[in-house]
Amino acid sequence: MMKKTFKQLLALTLSAAMVIGMVGCGNEATNNTETQVVSKETETTQTKESETQVVENEELTYPLDSDETITMWTHRLTLNSDYKSWEESPFHTGLSEMVGVNFEFSFPNEGVSSTEAYNLLMTEDVLPDVIFRAEENSNLTELEADGVIYDLTPYLEEYAPDYWAAINSDDAIRKYVTNADGKVLGFWALKDECLSLGGLMIRKDWLDEQGLDLPVTFEDWENVLTVFKEKYNATFGCGSSFFNTALFASGANAYGTADCKYYINDEGKVAAHALDPEWVEYMKTLNRWYEAGLIDNDSVTMDAASVRTKAANNQIGASFGALSQMTNFIQDAKAAGSDAEWVAASYVRTAPDAPTNWIEASTPYINSAACITTSCPEDKLITVIKALNYGYTEEGAMFWNFGKEGESYTLNSKGEPEWTDLVLNDPQGLNGAAQRYGGASSAPIGYQLAAFTKLKNVQAVADGMEVWGANTEVFEHFMPSMSLTAEESAIFTDKQNALKTYISEMAQKFMMGTESLDAANIDKFYKQLKQMGIEECVAIQQAAYERYLAK
Repeated sequence: MMKKTFKQLLALTLSAAMVIGMVGCGNEATNNTETQVVSKETETTQTKESETQVVENEELTYPLDSDETITMWTHRLTLNSDYKSWEESPFHTGLSEMVGVNFEFSFPNEGVSSTEAYNLLMTEDVLPDVIFRAEENSNLTELEADGVIYDLTPYLEEYAPDYWAAINSDDAIRKYVTNADGKVLGFWALKDECLSLGGLMIRKDWLDEQGLDLPVTFEDWENVLTVFKEKYNATFGCGSSFFNTALFASGANAYGTADCKYYINDEGKVAAHALDPEWVEYMKTLNRWYEAGLIDNDSVTMDAASVRTKAANNQIGASFGALSQMTNFIQDAKAAGSDAEWVAASYVRTAPDAPTNWIEASTPYINSAACITTSCPEDKLITVIKALNYGYTEEGAMFWNFGKEGESYTLNSKGEPEWTDLVLNDPQGLNGAAQRYGGASSAPIGYQLAAFTKLKNVQAVADGMEVWGANTEVFEHFMPSMSLTAEESAIFTDKQNALKTYISEMAQKFMMGTESLDAANIDKFYKQLKQMGIEECVAIQQAAYERYLAK
């Protein structure tokens, strides 16, 4: 089978679509083309503790036709709610069939957070062959140094040629997947396009009834929300998980709402958003809207289900969330026979024609890696590496995203994937069906394709991705994912966790008016941030950023 690299796969599977070609999003592409697999004489590859004999290499094809069983622990590849075990799942069982090995999956127990489950897992004497979870390179560096996971660097070019081609096809990806020592310690989840996967959404039918245009600036939004409150007794409402995100921040040239965010400023240096005067002005706007009753009182505590219910009951007329939320809003309205029409609204701008400085957008990678533990025997290591390479092949990317061709998807006359009736008529809707037949909904061991992201949402949401990502200069301000040294990580993690909690709490209090936004109280807020080490965290991030640029 002829293997195709990242760029060839992109051309095959995607029609013309938005590609944001800026820093961290493919503008530093190298000239790598398809990796050539060259037969070699028997040679010896040095591993961490011993030597593994390498036999003459053959072209890598799938299925592997291996009787090996690969055990994998993951919180990423969760089951559709219809299934009690992975043995019932078309995707999980299908992966074994397509790759040609026997995968056995284990997951965090119900009611246990992924972090708690992972910490418990790491106390066991024998680990699964593969651990696939949300990760940072600094953590993997510690695991490799402690002998818990393999350094995959010596093996990838020969035994995972598609993954090797993918991570060397783009300079931003290469910098992301390699740690401070230049090692590749896992198979990282990648994307073929940088897209905006969420943002502001609004009831267009209400705008039309009131003769209003889609809001763009703070002034526009305040007017629209006031009309929605007066005419429909509806507010702006979002889930608590989105309160920490971009939200309305770009309207004030701020770089986040709550949390503890870092960004690259106009001078090319790392900065913390909560120390900016623009952020304080943004808090004043939120406070004014909240006190006027334009923002739902529950926005800092609501879960996604509550937001969905309020949208269906016409209690909110605007929201901020992931594109799957907007799909749910639209499908709920259709099922109820409602005239509600939800559309995407652009991120707020300081002026109608001004670029947007901060949005929620994807990078060419997802912070998730599949690592091979040293509990995996060395005589099985090469098979596991070959198996994990599958998601970076043309066939593998299609299976991970869409399931089996002819079952859950077909290719149209243009060679583009289309869902079959099996998916379109699924009682759980598109998002539930996508999780049933594919494994890319959260993060794949391979590519998450833009075509998948668009197909698993209704057309209005696919259009919304264009709206959210338009007229933006955001990528020049995004912090790339960087590796910290063990010493930096120990200092940064504790301080950052405390800062995240404090800033999130204070942002809520500033908005709700329980903490004053006068100059004296803001000075007190700044002083507390500095006492908690925010300047030290900025310095650590700056050092890591300089190393990243030098890679």
